[in-house]
Amino acid sequence: MKNKIICMIPARIGSQRFKQKNLALIEGKPVLAWGIESAINSEIFDQIVINGDNILFKKIAENYNLQYYNRNSLLSSSDAKSDDVIYDFINKFDCDYIVWFNAIAPLQTKKDIINFTTTLIQEGFNSLFSVQSNYIQALFEESPINFTTKDKFSKTQDLKPIKSFVPSMMGWESKVFKKNYLKNKYSFFSGSVGYYEIQSRLTSLVIKNEDDFKLIRSVIEGFKSYNNKVEYYSE
Repeated sequence: MKNKIICMIPARIGSQRFKQKNLALIEGKPVLAWGIESAINSEIFDQIVINGDNILFKKIAENYNLQYYNRNSLLSSSDAKSDDVIYDFINKFDCDYIVWFNAIAPLQTKKDIINFTTTLIQEGFNSLFSVQSNYIQALFEESPINFTTKDKFSKTQDLKPIKSFVPSMMGWESKVFKKNYLKNKYSFFSGSVGYYEIQSRLTSLVIKNEDDFKLIRSVIEGFKSYNNKVEYYSE
């Protein structure tokens, strides 16, 4: 029997670093809409649901004929934990697998979306996270991680790469997530954990602050748009 895969796109109005980032406009279209279109165009999800906390997010979802879930306000605060958001969602929406798809990574490629989702299911992972390899000298608490200061400076191509998380896509097998959450009250890294290496730098571009937004907007609209005023979607 075919597995049911739900794509959950979270949208929170009260981001601390960049207010209302899901509503910021790129070519007259809110960031959330860019993410929605990427998810739709991948054609791999059985259902796409917007998990939000504001009527504007509902309106955007309805523009694409998508279901909107208005989550509890306690799960929309800056103190809310992702584990709790996922558990709440999969208790409302029955599915075999859930893919957390961040619209704030609006340029995710179809290839990465499809490959991530098929890797989650076909490779038998219970939890999967997107990552990227960086061939660059790295420090942790002022100490070298992948190079030495006791020899000649390493060439980047000779380094062991540092893998960093790309918060564009994360995925779980629902029944395993539920089981671990009920047992431990957390379940982010549950069961067999895997890491998907993204294929495109575009997938790695994530909006965390206003500068990130301006960079992504300039990729789409052109470099001269970088310093333009940020405008927002409204009714």
